Amino acid sequence: MQKRYLPIAIVTGVLFLIAVGGYIIPASSDGPPIRTLLDNKGGKVILNHASHVQTMQEDCGVCHHTTGNAQNPPACADCHAKKFDETFTAKHQNTLDDALCVSCHHLGATIDNFSHDDHVDDYSEGDCQSCHHDPSIESEPQACSNCHMDGSNSVLNLKKASHTRCADCHDDMYKDGIKGCSNCHTRSTNELEPAQQSCKSCHDTPADQLIPTTMNAFHTQCMGCHEDNGTGPFGDEACYQCHMK
Repeated sequence: MQKRYLPIAIVTGVLFLIAVGGYIIPASSDGPPIRTLLDNKGGKVILNHASHVQTMQEDCGVCHHTTGNAQNPPACADCHAKKFDETFTAKHQNTLDDALCVSCHHLGATIDNFSHDDHVDDYSEGDCQSCHHDPSIESEPQACSNCHMDGSNSVLNLKKASHTRCADCHDDMYKDGIKGCSNCHTRSTNELEPAQQSCKSCHDTPADQLIPTTMNAFHTQCMGCHEDNGTGPFGDEACYQCHMK
């Protein structure tokens, strides 16, 4: 009788070891994951990554902000942190490809989208004081940077002086926050600097508003896509469809 059940016991043991190994041994990093577990204080979310890959016809750039041909796009959490603190700052430098640095740490911003000629046309000839100072300060209109320089202690620096003057007429652009910057500024991303600048070197907006946290990124990206396509969970009443208690 014991010999009869011995093969069954052996097969059962082998299957058990395979099952345990599947949980213990990490899956191969080659290719996209089947499912992704997102840990969230509102309840864990199991994202069916494979079905999204199929739905998007393997165009990873739709979600990952990269080109659709990217073989190994970065995980969302590589750029979108739970909290932008010193831990994330130290970690992301080792997990992201160097080519992605300029996505956030761009070299600076030009004002290529600002046209002085257009502003001259908008005002009657000689009405330069709408932007420039009156003759008691500058006898003839000159470039703002002639007096307002970055790091200057005697007068407002160039950034604050320009923003203050421009906001007098373009308050609508400033209401848009960072989205309004592109009306005048063009980002420079042609090459990496030896030392990457922090966001605060140019932006007054906190980092977690410039780059959404993981929760805000997922909510905006996932629910926005579902709403646009009229399918899948979106809206305040659909939380339970993704989050598990």
